[in-house]
Amino acid sequence: MKSTGFRAKLSQWVEKLNAHPTGKFVIPAVVILISALLPTLINSNYWVRVLDSALIYTMMALGLNVMLGYTGLLNLGYAAYFAIGAYMWGILGSPHYDIHWNFWVVFFLAGLAAGVAAYLLAIPGLGLKGDYLALVTIGFGESIRILANNMALTNSAMGITQIDPMTFGSFKATSVNHYYYVLLLIIIIMVVVFKRLENSRIGNAWMAIREDEMAAESMGLDTRNLKLLSCFIAAIPAGMAGVMFAATQTYVSPVSFTFTESIMIVAMVIVGGRANVYGVVLGSLILMVLPEPLRGSFFDSARILIYGLLLVIMMIFRPQGFWPRRYKGVKRLAPKKNGEVLEAEPAAAGSVQP
Repeated sequence: MKSTGFRAKLSQWVEKLNAHPTGKFVIPAVVILISALLPTLINSNYWVRVLDSALIYTMMALGLNVMLGYTGLLNLGYAAYFAIGAYMWGILGSPHYDIHWNFWVVFFLAGLAAGVAAYLLAIPGLGLKGDYLALVTIGFGESIRILANNMALTNSAMGITQIDPMTFGSFKATSVNHYYYVLLLIIIIMVVVFKRLENSRIGNAWMAIREDEMAAESMGLDTRNLKLLSCFIAAIPAGMAGVMFAATQTYVSPVSFTFTESIMIVAMVIVGGRANVYGVVLGSLILMVLPEPLRGSFFDSARILIYGLLLVIMMIFRPQGFWPRRYKGVKRLAPKKNGEVLEAEPAAAGSVQP
């Protein structure tokens, strides 16, 4: 009961803060400030590298949220787009083929290539639904990994080494802190873009398809093209994240793009809260940072089991995730008293109202 009262007071305080003209910018500003100070506060290259990895996976989770959270399409081969971006920078930015393209050109090209690959896969794939669509994505993800493991272009299982670091003009990233601040800036931009997309007409159309595709189609929505657009946009962050991953690690190989990686990204979206940008960021940080102390311990090999158990627990006790999307809808009227309608009750969080 005490926790319920605390949550209610906290919600009221946040609502009052958001109602203020500048109040809604206070919490994001504080979060950004704390995030900017983290490398200085922790003073550990190891943990900053962990945060770099967490932010790279956050990029992918935000992308997958477009498919899984907004449109309701389950993709279990999402790591394939991650691999496309990583190998593009490995091939176009390393001594392996003595090619050294501009980092940011490849960064955006990798996002475009991943988006096109997802679009082409979705053309025949969207004829299937549910588990069958998930199986198609698994097959695609494993096909990309097997190709990378056997093609001479990708140096087979040996992978590509000595990959160029991130550059910006004459500046060259030489430390984990450099990557951290660039990744933090990218995440901030992505959160703003996806938040606006979430509240746009396209975002509302995607969520209408997720709730009832037949009803959405009967209302005049072009569901097929909207889902194709969802697949295209969802894959772009994964391609970009692959380039950042290759630059931070300076090495890529097929073992980095297994089915387990795809499951991890799906878990981040579900645990954080589907269709909520902030929840997805929270879920990514939880699943990437909190299990890190287990590395090298007896439970290291059981990390995927821990992810599975966490998913099961979440589906039973909190299926909407840690931070679900709050849907703005028509308020429900409270019972009448002496012929007068009492103050309206707000719509429940995580439920769609007419």
